[in-house]
Amino acid sequence: MFNLERKLGAIRGPVKAPPAEPKLSSVQRERVLRLRRVAAVDIETYGGLLKQERTGLFKLFPDLGCISKQVVKVSGECEKFVPLSSHFTFRTNNYGDDIYHDIRFKDGKLSSNGFFSQGVITAIGDKAVDGIGLTHPALRFLAAFVPDTDPKSAAAHARGFQGGIDWENFKYSDSVEAGENVTYAMRMIAYRLENTLKPLSAETTTNEMMFLSLPFDKRLDIIVVFRILRRDENGGLTIVWKELARSGASKIKYAKNQVLKDFRPEQK
Repeated sequence: MFNLERKLGAIRGPVKAPPAEPKLSSVQRERVLRLRRVAAVDIETYGGLLKQERTGLFKLFPDLGCISKQVVKVSGECEKFVPLSSHFTFRTNNYGDDIYHDIRFKDGKLSSNGFFSQGVITAIGDKAVDGIGLTHPALRFLAAFVPDTDPKSAAAHARGFQGGIDWENFKYSDSVEAGENVTYAMRMIAYRLENTLKPLSAETTTNEMMFLSLPFDKRLDIIVVFRILRRDENGGLTIVWKELARSGASKIKYAKNQVLKDFRPEQK
C-alpha cells in the first residue's frame, strides 16, 4: 500500500507529504528480537516436527493499541508492548500486519480479519499437534467448506463465521479465546480478485488501491493446526504449528452493478 500511495502521489503531482511513520530504534529492535525468541526447550521438544516442511514455532504478542502513524507509546501498559509482533501469517511463516495476516492477537482473542480473506478457526482441546490430521472430526468441516466465487455469498459466510457456526460439537468462527495448552484448527482462504482492474491513475480510489495491492500478498487456501504452549510475562503466546493442506487461492468476481469493496462485515 505504501508503494502504491507513493506512485499515486507521483501521478497526481506534488502533495503534502504524510507524517513519517515511527521507526524503532536499534535498542527497540533488539528488544523485539529478544522477546520473540522461543525457548530452547520448545525447540528441542518439537525438533522432529520442525524438520518437516511448512511447520513452525513462534511467539505472538497482544496488540495493546500502543502504535500509530506518528507515535509508539512506551508508558503504562505499553511498557510490555512488543511492536510488529501481534499478527502472523502461516502462508509465509512470518509476522504480518493489520491488512494482511492469518491470525492476530488482541483482547485475549485470536482472530482472523485480513483484507479479502476468510479465516475459520475451531478449538480442538488439549491435543498434541503431531496427532492431528485431516481425518480428525474437527477438520472435516474445514476441509469440506467450499470457497465462494461471488461477494454476496462470501459476505453471508463471513457474517456467519463472525457469530460462530456450531457443527458436530465444534464451533467455527473467525475468532477464538486464546488458551494455554489448547490446540486449534484453521482454514485460511486468502481470495484473489477475478475482475480486471484499471491501472493506477489519478482517479484511483483508496479502495481500488487495496485491491491493486493483492498481488503483493501470497494468496493461498491453507489448513493448519496450531497449539498455544504457554503465555509469558509480556502476554506473549508461544505457538507451534503445522500445515495440513494448501491449494491456490479461489477467485471472487464482482458483477458490474456491485461495489468493489471487501466482503467482510465491520468488526464488532
